[in-house]
Amino acid sequence: MLSIESLAGQGADLVLVSGWGSDSGIFDPLLPLLSPYFRVHRVLWQTSGWPADDGQLRYQLLNCLRRQAPSRAIWVGWSLGANLALTLADSFPEKVSRLVTLAFNPCFVQRDDWSCAMPQTEFLHFQQNFLTAPAATLKRFQALQVMGSVDRRQVIAALQSSPAHLPPARLSQLLQLLADDLRPQLKRLSQPQLHCLGAQDTLVPCASLLAAYPHLNPQVELRCYAQSAHLPFLSEASRWCEDLRQWCQA
Repeated sequence: MLSIESLAGQGADLVLVSGWGSDSGIFDPLLPLLSPYFRVHRVLWQTSGWPADDGQLRYQLLNCLRRQAPSRAIWVGWSLGANLALTLADSFPEKVSRLVTLAFNPCFVQRDDWSCAMPQTEFLHFQQNFLTAPAATLKRFQALQVMGSVDRRQVIAALQSSPAHLPPARLSQLLQLLADDLRPQLKRLSQPQLHCLGAQDTLVPCASLLAAYPHLNPQVELRCYAQSAHLPFLSEASRWCEDLRQWCQA
């Protein structure tokens, strides 16, 4: 299902997990900025070993991560990657010393008590479109991720050069994970948390989440990146890497 690749670097272990529709190559521009301070690892998606039962998907993914991950690492998850990193931190806290999320909504689909999310009908429509026209739907999703970003061309080029090398059936399985409500897990976390949001993000509402996060867990720390949409770690890479370094040293 997945493996963890260890890269160069020195310092504390840091694991990078990419978002839906992208592979770990999306983080390549960050490696020169991170490796002087961290021993970098990244999660790679594999085409084999997937469960037939979608209900077992999250459980099996977490066990794959638990078996391979270094202990007491800093986990950085982008979007769906944050979804998995958060669940790992809650289920196996000995594996996660600190949690950093990028463009993450702990409840991505609207609920009666959670309006700062994608409407359920819109999410179901997106799922159906992906089943019938995966390539076109993924292309539209890439466009949504960069909408409002000041460096739109560069970021969409990065997305297009690092697609997830998974068949549509596997991507559809992963998409279903975004429908889960992870607010209870976030409330329980005792590890330090840093949640980074893009002010221009059309998928994850920055202003609403900046207000909502402290009510879920008063220990959270928040960063908003004014020039960024759904990929603040690329749009404002130098600033984000420096924020990460300082926060981990604090």
